[in-house]
Amino acid sequence: MSHFLNPFRSSERSARSMRASNKMKTYIIAGPGGLLFDLLNLPIPWILGPFVFIVLAKSLTSLESEAGPSTKNTAFVLLGIQIGLTFSAETFRSIGPYLIPYTILTSAMIAISLLAGWYISKYGAIDKTTALVGSSPGGLSAMIAVSDSMEGNSALVTIFHTLRLMSVLFIIPFYVTHGNFDHSATVGAGVSGAVYKGSIYTIPLYLAAGWTGWKLRKWIPASLVIIPMLFVGSLQTTGVPFYPLPELFFTLAQFLIGAYLGHTVSIKEIITAGKTCIAFLVLAVSMIGVGIGMAFLLSWWTTMEPKTAVLALAPGGLVEMSITAEQTGGEPAIVSSLQTIRLLIIVLLLPWLFKKLRT
Repeated sequence: MSHFLNPFRSSERSARSMRASNKMKTYIIAGPGGLLFDLLNLPIPWILGPFVFIVLAKSLTSLESEAGPSTKNTAFVLLGIQIGLTFSAETFRSIGPYLIPYTILTSAMIAISLLAGWYISKYGAIDKTTALVGSSPGGLSAMIAVSDSMEGNSALVTIFHTLRLMSVLFIIPFYVTHGNFDHSATVGAGVSGAVYKGSIYTIPLYLAAGWTGWKLRKWIPASLVIIPMLFVGSLQTTGVPFYPLPELFFTLAQFLIGAYLGHTVSIKEIITAGKTCIAFLVLAVSMIGVGIGMAFLLSWWTTMEPKTAVLALAPGGLVEMSITAEQTGGEPAIVSSLQTIRLLIIVLLLPWLFKKLRT
């Protein structure tokens, strides 16, 4: 019996060795990307740099990228903690005046996206479910889960949301970095309000936050980010002095997220999807424009700082927009809180809506 099992075991060991080798190559290629983008002083360099270098390497060489889920999950927890540390006692009070205006405007953005997706399905070669899920301005992983439950084409949904994510990553950070914004005296208050003199005995609280996020990952969308963010942020607002984790931890987390995003994107798959991808790319860029326009309306309506409003309404990811806010002088606690509201609206309401529209 062992004679027959050995070849299979050998094959399994060989596959594990190949995956480990590809993972090492992926991170080796990603490293110079982060360094170059950091030296060029580009926005969110440790996400964009690895992302760009890995996508280019896969397109120009025979690289088979690999990024382990455990490293990605650890990175999400660290970024949730980083965002949570920007919360202060004023954060939850400060978002109060924004809740109703923001909910109205972000719901309008969702409705416009769905209407465009329905139009694409009506006049293009794509089914309604896939088009509606693919056009929703929600997180990639959450929308893939919705697509699976609705029996949509998850491969196409992945491609469409990849196009949206790429558009947001390349447009929004550069816009808020180089755009003509008036600097408010309150900008960055959430960052400066963080407490960095805590005892080393608060480190178990970080571990508890990550463990809770992991346990709730099947029931709460983006729980590995949202739960540590709310856990740490809530305790921080009550005055708990958290021990300062080295900044290197958070830079490494951004690097791992950038490498993971680069691993998930395939230019060949985008090209294969053909003309439909062009329609969804146009939709993604158009929704970025709509989001910027609504952001200035939100700023006028609520006196929110324009840069923060742009990042809160951008059809991008919670993590990427919060990090961009922290690095460009926005208010990451407000951005992350409002982006969480939109994520919950999409994940809780859209599956029900999709079922209604399909029937």
